[in-house]
Amino acid sequence: MRRRDFLGTAAALPAAAQALLEQTESMEIVSSHEHLLSEEERYALKPDVFTLLSHYAADDLRSAGMAGEPKRWEDIEPWWRHVRGTGYGQAVRIALRDIYGVEDLEAKSVEKANERIAEANRPGLYERVLKRMARIRYAVLDDYWRGEPVRPDPRYFVLARKLDWFCSVRQAADVKRMEEVTGVAIHGVGDLKRAMEKRLEQSLAAGLAALKTTLAYSRPLEFAVVSEGEAEADFGLAMKAPQPAPPRRLSDHMFHHALGLASERGLPVQVHTGTLAGNRGMIDHTRPGLLNPLFARYPRVRFDLFHTGWPWTGEVAALAKMFPNVTADFCWMWVLSPAGARRALDEMLETVPANKILGFGGDYRYVELTYAHAKMARAGIAEALAGKVARGWCTAGEAAETARLLLEENAARLFPRKNV
Repeated sequence: MRRRDFLGTAAALPAAAQALLEQTESMEIVSSHEHLLSEEERYALKPDVFTLLSHYAADDLRSAGMAGEPKRWEDIEPWWRHVRGTGYGQAVRIALRDIYGVEDLEAKSVEKANERIAEANRPGLYERVLKRMARIRYAVLDDYWRGEPVRPDPRYFVLARKLDWFCSVRQAADVKRMEEVTGVAIHGVGDLKRAMEKRLEQSLAAGLAALKTTLAYSRPLEFAVVSEGEAEADFGLAMKAPQPAPPRRLSDHMFHHALGLASERGLPVQVHTGTLAGNRGMIDHTRPGLLNPLFARYPRVRFDLFHTGWPWTGEVAALAKMFPNVTADFCWMWVLSPAGARRALDEMLETVPANKILGFGGDYRYVELTYAHAKMARAGIAEALAGKVARGWCTAGEAAETARLLLEENAARLFPRKNV
């Protein structure tokens, strides 16, 4: 690894952290969470610098003051200098430098970067970037943009899917579409449950490895125990007239049904907790502690709490410490808040059993940014563990063993890849 890697910061690392970083660079990663396009979808694009900026970095650009989407250098030029130091900005810079040889993003480098991105956009990109550069063995893929469950390329992915659709009924048109795709006639809550079960079977046939929920984007993560009769009353309201939001009693009841199915099938459940992507949202809806009653009610379900609940990382640490079926997941965290991720990991390593911490999930749509995020994660993990060694908390050998748990073994155990 070059001494100036990670935008010059590696050279400043203490010797112990540098040694650990070199060890983590040799480790394979099992990524707990990605949104990566299939190769066919990626090669059908005409990607450029602004494609890479569009995922997450655009959120910071808009937060800084940019209007709309980044499509030209003139769109971002007034704002880029304010964003290049954030985790999102750093990921773009690392990807451009390491993969395309563009030292930094500026007016004079945009054309060169666009040419190199276009030239690389052909078969072999995923093998080079994901396998050889990022050293990602495989990843859990949430292909949320697909209507139907599709088996992903097993060289790179296992599948996660959501059943949130069945927890978000607002109107008769929603139910009609569910009937079309599942083949189940839906006249009430019992039928809605059967349609959910059919969708689960369809997903299992496509190689489902985990269920996922992002309901925190639309409602609080607090799910009351609701009778079927109460849920039926809400179903009736939605069938009579479109509702401004999914009726809560129906949503609660159906989410509990989804967790019951996960328990029966032995499926882990990935839960979005903490801050939301984009530039608006109700962050109080996302507090991890709201989920506390579910962990006791469904002891056979392994709950994977995404993004370590940032900024409520302490709540995730407390929950993962108490409950055998709760795991803390650092997906998205190393670009969301690199310093916050280091602090959270430092605390969790002294709080939570190390086999219950997942160290990396890229959470990106484009392979270049997953590579950059992985590089940032390796550096952050090495720095946090080196601090433990320096303080005598663990030996260098124990630190390397922990890094392998965080990057590879824990996720591989929770989301096994079969028949490959």
